[in-house]
Amino acid sequence: MFWLVHIHSESSFLAHNFGMWMDFSTRRIKLDGKTFAVMRCMGRSVQFIEKWKRAHAHVFFDWGGHILYLASETVAQRLGGPFQRGEFALCELSRDDFIRAVHWAE
Repeated sequence: MFWLVHIHSESSFLAHNFGMWMDFSTRRIKLDGKTFAVMRCMGRSVQFIEKWKRAHAHVFFDWGGHILYLASETVAQRLGGPFQRGEFALCELSRDDFIRAVHWAE
């Protein structure tokens, strides 16, 4: 099982904040051939990311034409976590990487 969370409409409050959190250049960590970026969200939307960080299924975000994998608690541990409140790690995936990750057959 997995979650694909569509963060739509760049004019929405959440999509706007999500875009402000995106920082793929500051704290990058390579793991199993993928590059994760550790980021921090702030403000009222911290609950949004904290909820998804605790999910028992893999979580992917569809945002602005990008598919982003949210590091699970297990992956976060391997990245040096656990992360503090509001901290999270994302890995951008290609369409093919996403399909392989969720084991879809075309």
